[in-house]
Amino acid sequence: MCSVLGYFNAQIITITKGITVHASQHWRWVYDPEADQLLVELDHGLVHKCPYKSSRLIPLNPMHAAFSMEDAACFQEFYDILSTYELWDPMLLTQAALNRTILAHFGRPQMPQSWYFQSCSETPNYPLDVGALVELNSGIETGVFVIMAIDDEFAECMLISSSMTLSDVKVMQQFDSVKVLINRLQASHYLQLHLDDDHLRHA
Repeated sequence: MCSVLGYFNAQIITITKGITVHASQHWRWVYDPEADQLLVELDHGLVHKCPYKSSRLIPLNPMHAAFSMEDAACFQEFYDILSTYELWDPMLLTQAALNRTILAHFGRPQMPQSWYFQSCSETPNYPLDVGALVELNSGIETGVFVIMAIDDEFAECMLISSSMTLSDVKVMQQFDSVKVLINRLQASHYLQLHLDDDHLRHA
């Protein structure tokens, strides 16, 4: 096995479209402070680069550590829920689930940023659990998000859309996360359409 530094000097291989990835005990966290880049070393020579700045993560030390059972469960829960929607290919599902695991393990607590988003008078008429799709509206643009964590007051959501404009100077990129009040969560058009179809079939 190559050293951490040698690993970062090697060519980075991204996740290839069409491959379905399942959590494995062989996955490893890799971090070199000189490169300031957190990676997840997967099976078959695949590597996932953490997309978040170091300011979004807790301080990290040099690391080449195995995924824990909790890490694997965190990944698999998110991946399996997203795959049921049949909206995205395995590459995006894997990236989203790995990024959720990164934030769960290494992410700094987020302060709410509800002011960027319009409030909604009606909450979605489906369970707002981890993995549920919702939409947030900045008044400029609407983005599709997936819930990563939720309590009675706030939800932490990951952007699944390619990007979303919040203001003249702030744009969220795919897989960025934001913490908002529950009253900012709008129903996903996709889930609402399926609920309406189910209602008509059983009417």
